Amino acid sequence: MRVVLAAGCFDLFHVAHLRYLQNAKAMGDYLIVSVTKDKFVGKGEGRPIVPEAERLEIVQGLSCVDEARLYRDGVDALRELKPDIFCKGDDWKQRGLPAEITDFCASNGIKIAFTNPNPHVTTGKVIERLKCA
Repeated sequence: MRVVLAAGCFDLFHVAHLRYLQNAKAMGDYLIVSVTKDKFVGKGEGRPIVPEAERLEIVQGLSCVDEARLYRDGVDALRELKPDIFCKGDDWKQRGLPAEITDFCASNGIKIAFTNPNPHVTTGKVIERLKCA
């Protein structure tokens, strides 16, 4: 059984989040999602908008997700779970993953994979649209 780990904040859940998790599930047999705890969300003042318990419940309620847990970040989840595949959205391919993640995955035989191209909807863009409405 191939275990896939996906990680994110998932604040103001939107279609890009859904497609990311659906793509991640397609990469293996069992999808675990790491949802970032409130106190570690580094998205700026007033974030997260949705509390961790509700973000976790939303992610757990998706049919493509087998399990979801709260973590400080994807690195903590990687260390605990040691999945077969660590999946991030295609936007991370351009930005590049932190060395802490790539080094950990390399030294533990964890494959890093990126999802298919996704519409680049971001929570920040959604918030800006709401401010203008």
